Amino acid sequence: MTATFDVRFHAPSPNWPANPFQFQGKGQVAIEPDFIFVRGSRTRSFRFPERAEHRIKRVDIVNAHTDGPDVFFHVQDVGGTLVVGFSTPDAETAKRIVALLPDRWTEAFATAHADRKVFAARIDYWSPSTPVIWLLLALNVGVYLLMALERTRFHVPLATALLSWGPGKAGQLDAFFRMAQMVPWGANAGRLTLHGQPWRLVSSMFIHGFLLHLLFNMFGLWQAGRLVERVFGSARFLALYLSAGVCGSLASVLWNPASKSVGASGAVFGILGGLLAFMQRENSGIPPTVIQDLRTPLLLVLLFNLGLGFLYPYADNAAHVGGLVGGYLAGFVLARSLHLPGQPSRV
Repeated sequence: MTATFDVRFHAPSPNWPANPFQFQGKGQVAIEPDFIFVRGSRTRSFRFPERAEHRIKRVDIVNAHTDGPDVFFHVQDVGGTLVVGFSTPDAETAKRIVALLPDRWTEAFATAHADRKVFAARIDYWSPSTPVIWLLLALNVGVYLLMALERTRFHVPLATALLSWGPGKAGQLDAFFRMAQMVPWGANAGRLTLHGQPWRLVSSMFIHGFLLHLLFNMFGLWQAGRLVERVFGSARFLALYLSAGVCGSLASVLWNPASKSVGASGAVFGILGGLLAFMQRENSGIPPTVIQDLRTPLLLVLLFNLGLGFLYPYADNAAHVGGLVGGYLAGFVLARSLHLPGQPSRV
């Protein structure tokens, strides 16, 4: 008897379950008594997608589990261990699929899975929502929109003002007024910040020079900030964000007083630094396997973005480093214990 399910495969991504078969888009999983058949399409350069099928022995499958509508399982054979993942229409379908797969977990996976459940329960208890992230996103996007609307007073088309690059003279006009706006709106300018206007250390965090600058920083804030806010709590997270942003702005203006700097990147680096500091605190309440899962990708993201900043001539790496160091130090001060009341205070 065969049970067949329609599923969706994804390209490798931090947000979606990946698969080792390079399948993307719609596919199927067919479960038989002895084998599992995974069917999907592979994209090919300059050619039509290729349909393919992989047969997996049931005896090789371990660690089948769900994460909402997503299904994951490991395949252990002589070639090593593969992680297979895909999405289903809903969480109930995902549970039905896992119920048909072998109920075998390795010891290491069972420990890690239990630790993830403990960690999830702890942050659900202390911080079930992330209101500060939405507030910060709204402020950054709102300031960008208001600055774009102001430029329309000077006959800059709204589409050009919003998208930063416009055709012909309209784009040149927008670039001129965009630069002229920075200081009046609160850019971090050394001649002003260091001589009676320290508020620019904060205001500059909410100004962005162009659309990609805004999108890149907001994507980083959204990706990292949701977890960090739940780990620290909303009030502490806001304090961490602002402290790191101010440290980044201060480092920028001290490194190059003649420059005019704007953007949230110092604060975004800072919340990553704060998370690093939290994980290093003794008895933090983050289980060891969760720390191991978080530490490597976190360090890789930091190293990649710092390296990118050195390659890109307009990046303000002084703000990045200052925000990272400031966030790391603030993280030690602001960190709290995630242990639940009435439970032993142990990792």
